[in-house]
This record gives sequence, structure tokens and C-alpha cells, in this order.
Amino acid sequence: MAKRLATHYLFLKLDLTRSQVQSFLKLFDTQQTPTQVLVLENGDQELIIQDQGLEIPLTFHPYGQRYVFEGSFILKDVKLANTFRAAVQQFEGHAQVRRMYEGYHMEYCYAYGNVTKIQECRGEHTRLIYEYKDTLGEITRMYADRTVEDEIAWIQLQINQLLDQRLKGEFVAEIDQKLKALSHELFVLEAL
Repeated sequence: MAKRLATHYLFLKLDLTRSQVQSFLKLFDTQQTPTQVLVLENGDQELIIQDQGLEIPLTFHPYGQRYVFEGSFILKDVKLANTFRAAVQQFEGHAQVRRMYEGYHMEYCYAYGNVTKIQECRGEHTRLIYEYKDTLGEITRMYADRTVEDEIAWIQLQINQLLDQRLKGEFVAEIDQKLKALSHELFVLEAL
């Protein structure tokens, strides 16, 4: 099995309530990871995590009753990287993570704490391992989307009004041009 060299969080976003911030800190206490919390003058909370002698500062900005962290960092310790993975899942975070191994790396995308995509990258070659597809959601949205039907109904209404005007015998050539354009548009929409 390949040894992980580092875990690079290219992007991480966590949006936590005050109680979730406490739970987030407990995750690191449970893993016996040295941490330090600083409250800055502007109300930001900075969590400093020790990773093999290096300090990693995570600054949480207050937004109302919530604290938001957005940033990137590199972790060397595998246990610490696993703690962050658990935090992303538990607190429904968004992340793009690169797990680096000798000669290749694996990229993971998270949305709302769930893995949405995994890729293996070796030099110029990228291989898709997993990608989440919301098939049921796509089908539901497709059936709920009635814009084409609404547009067809609107065009049919315009055609009916133009035919009524044509029967009166006024501006026949102009009406015929509009009818031709609308019938073509109707044909295209019904093909969808």
C-alpha cells in the first residue's frame, strides 16, 4: 500500500454554529492533537493546530451566530488528515483535497460533507474513480421544468390572435410573416 506523503487542502469551507465550533475543537482533543485558540480583536477566532512541529492557523470569521473558515493548507500527519476528513463530513463542509503519494496524487471533492468526485492523477493522465450523479434530482427538475410547455402555450396564443387579425383582412402580408416565424419557433420547441 502506498504511503501518503501529505494531504493538501486546496480549498476548505466550514460554516459552523457556536456549539459546532466546540464540537470541532473536541475532535482534535479526542485525537490528542495540540491546539491553541486565540480570540482576535475583530472577533475572529483563530485555531492553531500543530502538525509535526508546524503551526497551521485556521481563522474562523464570525457572521451573525455562525463562524466561517475558508482557506487552504497542507498536512503531513496522516492521523491529523483523517481528523480533518471526519470534520468535513461531520460539519458538512465543502472541500477540494489532494492526497499526495509517491508518483501520483488522488483528488477528492466534497460538497455538504459528501464525496462528489474522486480522481487519480499520474503526471498528465487523470482517471475518474468516482463521481456522484444526482439522477433522481435531475429527473425531478426536468419534469418540474415547464418552461418549454409554457413557451409553446404562449406561441399558440400569439398564433391564434394573429389568425383572428388575419380574418379581418388587415395587414395580411405582415401577419403572414409573423405566423411563419412563430410556426417555425413552435416546430423547434415541440422537437425538444
